Amino acid sequence: MRESKRQVVVDKATELFSKYGFQAVGVDWIIDDSGVARMTLYRHFSGKDDLIREVLLQRYALIVGSIEARLQTLEIPEERVKAFFDWYGDWFATPEFAGCLFERALAEFGTEYPTISGVAIQYREKMTSWIAKLLEDLMPEPDAKRLGDVFMMLLDGATVNARAVNDPRARFAGMGCGGGSAEIGETLKHVLRRELANLEWHTP
Repeated sequence: MRESKRQVVVDKATELFSKYGFQAVGVDWIIDDSGVARMTLYRHFSGKDDLIREVLLQRYALIVGSIEARLQTLEIPEERVKAFFDWYGDWFATPEFAGCLFERALAEFGTEYPTISGVAIQYREKMTSWIAKLLEDLMPEPDAKRLGDVFMMLLDGATVNARAVNDPRARFAGMGCGGGSAEIGETLKHVLRRELANLEWHTP
């Protein structure tokens, strides 16, 4: 089935924004590279901000759907946590990986453009709460929330490192890992086991 011109614009904008940033890429660049008429772009989007929002919304839906698909066949809590982060490890190792669009959006626009920043904040809140929810199967809710915040910070560091270091073997150094997605999962499992041991130690 032929892709709609609207989706052609979104896909090309996603590619360009990922590689060069939101501010650096203008509408003319997107029009030229996507091969659509200016009128076509503005028929579907009121302007660049509207297009950026759609790019982020589609990326959000893609990531959430892909992670959900990976988790739905797993039942062991530790394996579900590991699989969540392994998804990111696999993404980091893909040729098209160019960093996190949501972090880039917040870095370039701050919170002054709620049309854009709102989606980026929604993504961060979703991932943080998702991690905490997975951890609740392993520990009390307050501890899961605390550790969820820690893991989200570790994920942020790993994502930045993956963007900066063009070597799949070194991309997880920010999380104390020496290799690919398997190592990120093993590191997290080690942290989890340590946390669970501490909880058991302090439980009366």
